[in-house]
Amino acid sequence: MQDAPKPHEGNARQPLPPQLLVLILESSDMVFLFVRELPDHTLEFVTTKYESPRNLKYLGYHFIINPSSRYIAAGSAEGAFIIYELETLANMSTQYQLQGYYQPVKNLKVRIADGIIHKLEFLYPRPEDDYHIILLIIIVRREAIRGSHISRMVVYDWEASDDVEGILKLEKAGTPLPKEHRMPLMIIPLRINTAFIAVSEHAIGIVKNAFTGQTSFDTLETHSPSQTNLHHGAAGPLWTAWARPFRLNKYFEKTDIIYLAREDGVIAHIELDSADLLPSVTTVGTISTNISTAFTTAYDVFSDVFIIGGESGPGGIWKLAARSDPQQVSTIANWSPVVDMATTDGNDSWTDGVARQDRSGRSKLSPILSQKPDRIFCTSGRGPRSSLTELRWGIQARIGLEFDYDQVVRQSWMFPVESQGERGFYAILSMPHSSDVLHFPANLSNASALSSEVSPFDTNSRTISVCQNDQGTIVQVTETSTSLAASSQSSRHTHGDVCGLDSLVADNACCENDIVVISSHNGQASRLDVLRIDQMNVTKVASVDTAGEVTCLSLFTLLGDTYIVVGSVIDGTPWIFNYTLDGQEVRSHSIVSHCEYDAQQLQLRMEAFTSISAVNDGPNKTILVFGTRSGHLVTVRISNDGIEDISMTVEQLGLAPTKVSPASGPFAGGPAFFVCCDNSLWVMTDFSEQETKFKTKNLIWPTDSSDPSLPAPPIHAVHCLADSLSNYPQHMSLMLLAGTRILLVDIWPHVGPVPRSIPLAGTPVRVIYSQTWKCLVVAHFDEEDRSTLSFIDPDSGATISSASDKSKKPSQHISGLGHVGDKIFGLNEWLYVKDGKTFPFLIVTTQQGRLMIVSVKEKKVETENGPSRELQYWTRYKKKGFSAPVYSAVGDAVGLLFCVGDTLQWEVLDLAEKRLKPMKEFRLDSPAISLRVEGSKVFALTAMHSMLVIDLHVESEHAEASLIHCDQVVRYMSHMVEMGDSEDQLGEWPLNLLSTSQADFSGVWVPRGQRNREFEVVVSGKLPTSIRKFQRGHTRPFWVAANRQRQYNTLFSTVDQAEVLGVSLDGSLQHFALIGLDLWRFLRLVQNLAKHDKDICPFEPGNDSKKKRDEDEDMYLDLEPQMVPDKMHVDGDVLKRCFDRRALETLVSMGDGLDLFCEYLDGIDEGKHTKAFRIDGEDGHEKYLELGYEILEHVLAPVI
Repeated sequence: MQDAPKPHEGNARQPLPPQLLVLILESSDMVFLFVRELPDHTLEFVTTKYESPRNLKYLGYHFIINPSSRYIAAGSAEGAFIIYELETLANMSTQYQLQGYYQPVKNLKVRIADGIIHKLEFLYPRPEDDYHIILLIIIVRREAIRGSHISRMVVYDWEASDDVEGILKLEKAGTPLPKEHRMPLMIIPLRINTAFIAVSEHAIGIVKNAFTGQTSFDTLETHSPSQTNLHHGAAGPLWTAWARPFRLNKYFEKTDIIYLAREDGVIAHIELDSADLLPSVTTVGTISTNISTAFTTAYDVFSDVFIIGGESGPGGIWKLAARSDPQQVSTIANWSPVVDMATTDGNDSWTDGVARQDRSGRSKLSPILSQKPDRIFCTSGRGPRSSLTELRWGIQARIGLEFDYDQVVRQSWMFPVESQGERGFYAILSMPHSSDVLHFPANLSNASALSSEVSPFDTNSRTISVCQNDQGTIVQVTETSTSLAASSQSSRHTHGDVCGLDSLVADNACCENDIVVISSHNGQASRLDVLRIDQMNVTKVASVDTAGEVTCLSLFTLLGDTYIVVGSVIDGTPWIFNYTLDGQEVRSHSIVSHCEYDAQQLQLRMEAFTSISAVNDGPNKTILVFGTRSGHLVTVRISNDGIEDISMTVEQLGLAPTKVSPASGPFAGGPAFFVCCDNSLWVMTDFSEQETKFKTKNLIWPTDSSDPSLPAPPIHAVHCLADSLSNYPQHMSLMLLAGTRILLVDIWPHVGPVPRSIPLAGTPVRVIYSQTWKCLVVAHFDEEDRSTLSFIDPDSGATISSASDKSKKPSQHISGLGHVGDKIFGLNEWLYVKDGKTFPFLIVTTQQGRLMIVSVKEKKVETENGPSRELQYWTRYKKKGFSAPVYSAVGDAVGLLFCVGDTLQWEVLDLAEKRLKPMKEFRLDSPAISLRVEGSKVFALTAMHSMLVIDLHVESEHAEASLIHCDQVVRYMSHMVEMGDSEDQLGEWPLNLLSTSQADFSGVWVPRGQRNREFEVVVSGKLPTSIRKFQRGHTRPFWVAANRQRQYNTLFSTVDQAEVLGVSLDGSLQHFALIGLDLWRFLRLVQNLAKHDKDICPFEPGNDSKKKRDEDEDMYLDLEPQMVPDKMHVDGDVLKRCFDRRALETLVSMGDGLDLFCEYLDGIDEGKHTKAFRIDGEDGHEKYLELGYEILEHVLAPVI
């Protein structure tokens, strides 16, 4: 976000747009902003901050702008408001053009109201009196005379040139409001007759001339339909938002139109004429989403457009055409509210199932690298629009066309053509032993296959390479021939005829413009043939024998010359050869002998190359990317000093073979490549000259707007079209192959969340991932609002479960569930061990005091799509009769712990007697909402008394359970998780991370072995939102996790290198990580510096963007990190902004920032990174800064 008072080079002369957006922050400051387009077609916010008085609490609770945009009113919830007089937009635009910034506020006036401000609104004056300002205030106060709270309507009015302070000094009694409108939900100003509509809970009224002070409300009947199935709550649905559609100004002179939205999706159309304000109300329809305050209209030529954010589920965009129902045209993702989260990680402890770590920082055994990253699922929404949401991060690819081809296609290409005056596309599909050709019309409405008799291409052989040259001719190279297809003519040339041989079968090929290179077997070696295209003819240029087996080849251009690059295997080792077009070898080298990497860092031995792609980064530099069979990527840079000057880097992207393809042009502002690996598609951008690799790698997620539950297709090949089919700048169109499916998708360089939504029948309350059954288990309400369980396949999104009674007969609910008004509080998987055998169960607890132990059995069933698995589940054991809710439960190998009301109970399962036998109990101060067992100790997270550690004394049946550790303060808790770097450092780990419902978090150390001692608070702080649930998982992409080390004093969050994530009610996901003290000092210093920088933290109190930095004031800045608990955490979001803006050089110029910066870097890893920096003078300072960026990059590496 760019702050306006810093002049914009090259853009300062541009006028302001016709509208500005105004925000008010929690700090009471206002932010004026607009969006502008940069030369590279990206968008950025340009902001200007105005600081408001700090002594008014919750200023902005009411926030309105008058119709002429000359005044803003901001009110607090405690009875004060401020009137801001604004500069005209023309004056602000002039300031911005001349100075590069503008001053939006001329002056302000503060007024304290006698009572609580319930509503604040500007009314419309008469059209001819646009200088007239009318402010309506509804004040609620207790009046002694009446003996109760009274709502009064107060009206202030003035002209634009009047002294507002004098007007506001007048004390007005106001007019009492009628009983039904004492607490209106909304005040809707009308454009005619200074009227307004008051929308209350049980009535809607019209005040026809508020300026006269009259409060006679004419009742407006909406005759709206009864509540829909989207409604939540015991009372009737409320009207929650309104919007005025776009119309011509002349239309609004005589008529006003309002759309009124109800929380359960009903929208009413209200039309009023100017003569006598007679309303006409029509229900335009019901939409399939809950509506809160995020409701507005947008302009369209032929219809009204509704944009709705969605209150408890996804929102969307709807079009309302004349005399028709609203039609949804787009979905706006919304996965809040979130009450629970699960990952597919098999461990639930910081120590479970872990290979021991050596102190060099690397795992001696890497089981986490033998599988794909763990997936993240959360519960989303309420009611019939509820879902399970898979949280994914990357680039969205919108599917425009998808069809099943009935057989697997190895590779495909697609090019525009013009045939018989009609534009269209040819798609060439490479099959295992043949080729198919499809023709698409320009609108892609259908596809027709070309028979071999009419096709200009070779369909009898496998296609290896296809390109379209500068003349528009499509060049197809198959195993046996080269085909040329132009708009009016075509030709075909067999390789044997061109090369003067009886027959020649190509194994690999590459074509680019008028050059074709093919490789074939030649005894124990391989043979390369270089062919040249001249119009419709093909001739041989050169032939050369090359060592080893050629596995792939490509062409690239450097300084105007074209070269051949070949990937071969000699004695099991990958080799790279470079040739000129006349067959002269320029360079050859073994990948192992050339690379400057430690072979021990690679998890797998590198195997043969599978593909090569080349792209030019300017005329003097070429980037080559090689895919391999072992999941590695090899990136080679060839510079303008000649083909001998190369640098090379090897990375491991995955476990399966990698196949690379070039982008057809720049993406995200630079060269880009696509990589298929592990059935996923990646785009690589942000090439680093220094490191010779693409530093940014993002997954591409194909999505279908008509099916939000679509799982990621297993993509094995990609082709990038030369031009975007959507014709939008910066967009690219891709042809993807996923098994037998062919997809055409559109992508653009926006990286962010790409959620996948799996629909549920009702509101979800709990979710776990069962390692036993490899599925998600969801506790939710069904269509009849009764509690139930569902087992969901995470890949297909299908429900694979069926409930049964004890006799295994189908039932709607298992015994203990399905009761009206009951709610599932606890859901856990329990692995019970008896006589060396493990019995998997599910533990379910409910609000009405029920506890069930559930058994599951897998069986095979026949479906339309073939055999499938079904999980049958039933209640094995049940405890009932508790008079209080069973809040939580957890099991260990022999017993079960659960909390009934505020009593913790321990019972043991007796399989012979088929019942739970009570053992011990312990009375808590408040209910335990989460339990964890460690040996004989129980960690109980209570609702209102923080965490408690209780010793069950399992060694003695007669000894009572006792409290051995507790917190120093009372906390209202949400969740807890353990974090620890190593089991070798006894007593140091783990750290217990606690979150509260007030958006606080604390890291506490439990003094194990020291009974009756309180926790020690190590770290504490505030978060943007309260963490509802912590969860661990190996969620990092493979290429990040494969070489993750303890570097720069970083620590692992768990012994097996899992990450710790936290989800909030609003759906935001946060990452928590442990760092060493030396690294903390450095990162905290960067954060302290950033807090004083107006570009990094423009809205931090005290960062006045109009004020120039004073070097004398800088000397008094308190920059040194303080080792107190509330300062022992670091805000990664602030560090990310510093890294993205390359701001370290600016930050360290504050005060003694540079000295501290260098000092703290010297302390990391005992100074091994900075040994030679101090003696290098100014060059040393640059090296310190580069090291700082390296550390930030390592700390901020992608987590999902």
